[in-house]
Amino acid sequence: MSNLAQRLITAFIAIPIVFFLLWFSDYSRIGLMCFLAGVGAWEWAGMASKMYKGPDTRYLSFASSLALTLAWTLSKGGYFGLPAVPYVVGMTFLVIFAIYIGVAYAKVEIDHLFPWLVMQLGAPLYVGLWGGMNVLMMGNGQGFEHCYAFILVMTSVWMCDTVAYFFGKFAAGRGPFGRHPFAPSISPKKTWEGSVAGSIATIAWVAYWAKCSAALSCFSVEIDWTRAVILGMLVTVAGQAGDLLMSALKRWSGTKDSGNLFVGHGGVLDRCDSFYLAAPALYLLMDFFKNIA
Repeated sequence: MSNLAQRLITAFIAIPIVFFLLWFSDYSRIGLMCFLAGVGAWEWAGMASKMYKGPDTRYLSFASSLALTLAWTLSKGGYFGLPAVPYVVGMTFLVIFAIYIGVAYAKVEIDHLFPWLVMQLGAPLYVGLWGGMNVLMMGNGQGFEHCYAFILVMTSVWMCDTVAYFFGKFAAGRGPFGRHPFAPSISPKKTWEGSVAGSIATIAWVAYWAKCSAALSCFSVEIDWTRAVILGMLVTVAGQAGDLLMSALKRWSGTKDSGNLFVGHGGVLDRCDSFYLAAPALYLLMDFFKNIA
């Protein structure tokens, strides 16, 4: 079976499951986010461990990213009928930071201590502290209307990846397009042709839904066409930057796929690489628009 066939079969199975969990309740949504954060951090820790000697921190990374995602949930309040808990994210991070430093001092040789600590701590920092912010775009209750913003980002990065992949393959060797590598030392298969095509499609998709629908109504911010286009540009730039970040981590560690959770697609960081940077970036920009309104 070809890789493309495997990818399509996995997508046909996984996408309905993801949308059902997003639709069902806040419990299922937060559970999905915690699971993805934990597995993503597990994969990051496994790749980092290939380069620097030290203890196996995959379980610690899993628990830390899960805890930080839950901390963002508690900081917002309203989930599970609980009130907002001030400073819970900061306190959770300080505890995690202290644990990692303790492990590094006790178990890692001095020659590897600082690079080991930076790369291992990067898992909960990026996936949990930064990426976990995506739960702030979700609400309570049953129905997609409680996570429209999340779905907008998710579908946008999917569209960017898909359009870039197929247009890049189509344009290869054809007329003036040819094939111009985008980041050859990081991801040789990515091209400028694919990146531009994916960016245009993503900007149009985000701008349309941001301006012409209730996709971002949870922010209570008026969106004009200028802001809608800016949001689209942010999502596509952040998404592709996140994709390249994970590609660089995999190439640096000599890893083909971050994991094997999704047959034909790889692991969580292979599928959510764009999302973990784009979703928090969108949230912060919308919060900025809200504060200057």
